[in-house]
Amino acid sequence: MYKLTDIMLQHLEKNLIEFHKLFQGGRCQAWQLEELVAKAINSDFRAKDKAFWKGNGHDIEADISIGDFKISVKSGKIKKNRKKEERLTISGHRLGRFEGDLDKISNFLSSNNYLLIAVPYCENENHNGKQHIYQLIYMNADILKPFNWNIKYSKKDKSKISQYYCTNELGVNCSIHPSMSWQVWWEIPMKIITENNKTRFIIIN
Repeated sequence: MYKLTDIMLQHLEKNLIEFHKLFQGGRCQAWQLEELVAKAINSDFRAKDKAFWKGNGHDIEADISIGDFKISVKSGKIKKNRKKEERLTISGHRLGRFEGDLDKISNFLSSNNYLLIAVPYCENENHNGKQHIYQLIYMNADILKPFNWNIKYSKKDKSKISQYYCTNELGVNCSIHPSMSWQVWWEIPMKIITENNKTRFIIIN
């Protein structure tokens, strides 16, 4: 599995520090992280191939190309569910072009073959002020494959579908929201992510 080197992580951390010096709001957004990760990859002169960032948002399968290798970068958030289990929530493609055809949607989501780098974020307040905390998590996209869709109807209008949802064999929840341009969301149980596939925390004061 492709992973950022220490030099790349240091470069990413440097750029995130600069980002938070310039902007006093919250997190670095997904489309910004994509470009920063691509720049971080290209910062290591020892890397054999250069990264190319496409910057086309949710409408393509991957954000970064390194030769024939594809990487998708997604922001995320880790929260505990009702069972106190940690789950990583990320958003993905907008699927309106499939016009509600669940078979085509399933085939598209199942055919994605790229490395997923999720970048969960949280804030922490201490005596020095606000801390911005990032971490990189590496996953193969095949863990996101959907399985047997269910339907959830709107509470206000029982004839209107609010989302399609399913849980695959790894316990990953997948949901599609027609009212949000058919955007797909995943909830990934952190227990299936090994420590070897997580980077150190990047903490910006």
